[in-house]
Amino acid sequence: MSINSKQGNDSGHLLRTRSKIARALEALVTRRERVTVELSAEGEQFSANLLRADPIEEFIVVGASADAAANAALLARARVTFVATPDDWHIEFVATEPCEVVHEGVPAIRLRYPEILTVQQRREHARHDVPATLALRCVADAGGFAPFDAKIRDVGIGGISILVYSPDLMLEPGTVLVGCRIEVPGVDSVTVDLEVRYSEAVTLDDGSRARCSGCRFVNAPDEIQKVIDAVNTH
Repeated sequence: MSINSKQGNDSGHLLRTRSKIARALEALVTRRERVTVELSAEGEQFSANLLRADPIEEFIVVGASADAAANAALLARARVTFVATPDDWHIEFVATEPCEVVHEGVPAIRLRYPEILTVQQRREHARHDVPATLALRCVADAGGFAPFDAKIRDVGIGGISILVYSPDLMLEPGTVLVGCRIEVPGVDSVTVDLEVRYSEAVTLDDGSRARCSGCRFVNAPDEIQKVIDAVNTH
């Protein structure tokens, strides 16, 4: 996908400048990539092609879904998180104020242009999977306004993937979780700030739904290595 050559070192980063967001979205429009929105914890989705992205007039246009109920659910929301997965990329952005329009003679939905966008491809640092027998717990946003419990799926020098938190909780890209406390059996807990890069719904082995978010460390302390060591030696 042309994002690779255009984005360069921005691959795997949170994009905030209009020009970089525009390049990423234009690549999606050129390929008529599908974008998806999770509508409920039960797995209901809106999915359609991204038809236009205009950074000057500050709007995007997505096609209307063949599912009328999905269109209605999307239009009822003030803001939605779109996900696109072209090739081996994961692209995520938030858009607001959806409204019905007609684009080139067909029904469509128009939204305000996104202010941030995440592009994920390969990781800069190796990640270490947490064994099922190791209860690696994270009290996320412990220093913020709405702390919640989560399990850690994998961990590396660059960040972690947190798994098994409420499917009703949506963490948008760019959200900073303050004072997250990582609790490791047998060693002292480690406190870090995490910046959310992407979120997705997952189905667990028992059939229940949960969410998973990939996060980078904002201020990774040296103690992160002891978390990695605990995972590798368990």
